Amino acid sequence: MRWIYSGIFALVMILFLTGSIVPPLTLQTEAAILVEQTTGRVLYERNMHRRMYPASMTKLLTALVVLDILDPDDVLVVGPEIRNMPLGYNTGVHQEGEHITVRMLLKSLLIRSANESARVLALNAVQMRNGRFNLHYVDEAKGVFAAMMNEKARELGVLDSRFTNPYGLHDTRHFTTAYDLALIARAFMDVPLLAQIVGMRTFEGDGLEGREPEGAFVQHFNWTNTNQMLPDAPHGHPFVTGMRTGYTTPAGECFAASAYNNGLGLITIVFDSASPGRWQDTRRLLDYGFANFAFRDVSGGEVSHTVRLDNPRLEDDGILTVTSRGSYNTLLSIDEIASLERIVTYDALLLVPPEEREPDTDEGILLRIPLGGIEEGEIVGLVSYRINGETVYTTNLYAAHGVLERTFDTDMDFFIARFFGALFSRGALPYWFGSVGWLFGIVCMVIAITVSRRARSYGRWRSMPRGRY
Repeated sequence: MRWIYSGIFALVMILFLTGSIVPPLTLQTEAAILVEQTTGRVLYERNMHRRMYPASMTKLLTALVVLDILDPDDVLVVGPEIRNMPLGYNTGVHQEGEHITVRMLLKSLLIRSANESARVLALNAVQMRNGRFNLHYVDEAKGVFAAMMNEKARELGVLDSRFTNPYGLHDTRHFTTAYDLALIARAFMDVPLLAQIVGMRTFEGDGLEGREPEGAFVQHFNWTNTNQMLPDAPHGHPFVTGMRTGYTTPAGECFAASAYNNGLGLITIVFDSASPGRWQDTRRLLDYGFANFAFRDVSGGEVSHTVRLDNPRLEDDGILTVTSRGSYNTLLSIDEIASLERIVTYDALLLVPPEEREPDTDEGILLRIPLGGIEEGEIVGLVSYRINGETVYTTNLYAAHGVLERTFDTDMDFFIARFFGALFSRGALPYWFGSVGWLFGIVCMVIAITVSRRARSYGRWRSMPRGRY
């Protein structure tokens, strides 16, 4: 019996490793999602449409709105907008009168998670967009920027979210969903500057990035990213590339992460997961995604097939090679890869139906050659690729070479060519030499007979009596 148990264990391990059995994910989060970056395909979800509080993950959208209006090299002056921050939201990063670039404010926003940076950026974005530079943040700019955030969210396809401030201050009217935030996160990671910033584990530098204009008040900064899943962080994951944490008491611990490995980019969103649950949940989601999904070329590039021909020319082998061109690369799970099938169909006008075949022909595809033949590059059929019975890609089949139909003229050409080919082939040399020998013998015989006859005639002439004249 021991060998039976060993065999069962080995079979289960094989199925597990090949992905036929996927262990269920055990997560602590209330809502989560795992999506692929480029396609947006949802690979796993838990309550992805439940409304949740995003806390500082809000800053992903804030950064997108800011870069639609302000240039990273713009220099801003921090003003009174950083005063009177809500209790617990003041990080003490900036001071009034400080000169700082938009790029540095984005680093402060996304690495240090400075809420004051969000206020400075929001006020200046509103002023620039509206052409008014006398706006007060609390009185006017906050609402205008919130409207800009919601407008941007709708452009990204976000339909079940609402934002009332640029940094995630708790508000029952400020909410999103795992699905909506994944849309925002995908757009965020498509911006190279933002993707670079959230991938920085630490940062040290000054507010004007080395510039020293006269009279400017510039601070020096040294920050450590709140994202503890970057490769060299305490909960580091080797494939994590960045993104944003979030926390308020009502929201709980939240985390949006991005990761990349072997051509596959993943986005995860985790809401309301107790510490260190957000790191553990994110790791489980990422490991699940990388273990079970990959981009595959379902067509394998250019594929060649061969098909038999009915009544080909005598000199042809009766085989037509057909090819499919191009490729189709798509995201597939391990189960989908296992179920992938290729279906080849040929033009119905070229197919020889079973009732028209010769009785002794075997089964299989048989194509007739139409009048005028089949030209190289001519479309002769289709090849389709199906996953679980659903067609995911279809492309044309082309003739790799030309073929002509069999006619009386092609038969005559074949026999004439074969005759003369045989006549002047190397194998015909003995026959040529034999024929020349026979001809030479006959010529010699004719010459000998002719000479003999002439000799006899001359002898008779000499023996004849001569008269006198």
